[in-house]
Amino acid sequence: MLIGTLGALLLVAIVTIVVLWPRPVAAPTASETARPVPSDSPAPATPSPAPSPTGSLAPGTPRPTECEELYSPAMVEAFGNLVLNPNWLDDPDEDLRVGPADEQLQNLIDDNESLECVWTTAKGGSDVGVATALVWVDPDEREAAAERLDELGFDCFDEREGLRCITEETTEEGSFGESHFLRDGIWLSTQYGNAGPAGYTLDMVNNLWPDD
Repeated sequence: MLIGTLGALLLVAIVTIVVLWPRPVAAPTASETARPVPSDSPAPATPSPAPSPTGSLAPGTPRPTECEELYSPAMVEAFGNLVLNPNWLDDPDEDLRVGPADEQLQNLIDDNESLECVWTTAKGGSDVGVATALVWVDPDEREAAAERLDELGFDCFDEREGLRCITEETTEEGSFGESHFLRDGIWLSTQYGNAGPAGYTLDMVNNLWPDD
């Protein structure tokens, strides 16, 4: 039953990525040690709107206001020609959906303040990109997210004083997956398709908790 649930999740995740980046382009070449990474020089990033975290967060909870605060210079360079939050994402004519494949997880995100950070092509949709929502959650919401990820059959393990849950599938269309990291009042919910430099999630963790 668990395998069936996970398989269904991955199929929906693939649909989610295709909806987000609907027009196929050539995917980056895969290496033996990391997921595919574009190799061109980085394009200028577009700042994203600042979130408005609620006052119920525990003292010391990270409160970044721009996506650029999440990434080291090395990670920005690793994304090559992908752009952070390009303007076309705001085009009302684009039928976009950014977020986890599972509806319950998406509802948890929708109910809370979040910072949306999307790396994708500069001039329109493709099947290449990485989307992360930094979500501020209370302890009950964190537990609900963790329990749901376990129910869905994600591979979950302790990492960097938090909980990491991942799933991935490779098809004829490429590599698609999700990575979730929960720590204190922060939930990093990431979906990717044919992109994602090695160490992407931990790079965000290092920038959110630099004193660890």
